[in-house]
Amino acid sequence: MSFNEILGIVMLVGMISVIFIGFPISFTLLFLAFVFGSIGIGPDQTFNLAYLQIWGTMKDDILPAVPLFIFMGYMTEQAGLMERLFKALRHLLAPVRGSLYLAVILTATIFAMATGIVGAAVTVLGIMAGPIMIKTGYDARLSAGAIAAGGTLGILIPPSVMLVVMGPTLGVPVNLL
Repeated sequence: MSFNEILGIVMLVGMISVIFIGFPISFTLLFLAFVFGSIGIGPDQTFNLAYLQIWGTMKDDILPAVPLFIFMGYMTEQAGLMERLFKALRHLLAPVRGSLYLAVILTATIFAMATGIVGAAVTVLGIMAGPIMIKTGYDARLSAGAIAAGGTLGILIPPSVMLVVMGPTLGVPVNLL
């Protein structure tokens, strides 16, 4: 085995060990990248590569869209558009069995897709739709699952903040995602 292969195995074992101890994954990856990068290619080149990667990503023209997504989510929530959308979908889907589940999933998906913020969609719908679903007789656990699923589904549908950030990082144009 070569030195690089042994270094990779040691890094993998170290990463798994530190994560199982309970140290946060982000700091673990950052620390291991700098330590093993310094061992493998030298500290100067490691810091130069980190600097170039950070500035190369941040100079992309598409990243200013991220705060605008967040602002759009704030404005739609403050204007009450999410509540109106939920009411409209609830009445539209009323004849269908499980209509509240469908209305919640669609509302959360649309809101998370438009804003890119899963937590905001899930929190607002949990407060807004959760009590309605329980009062109507829907299962509480299934209701919570529908709310969470709708929020996480939204980040997979373009345009979302995750895809806007992921595109420049991977070197793929955002319109192709």
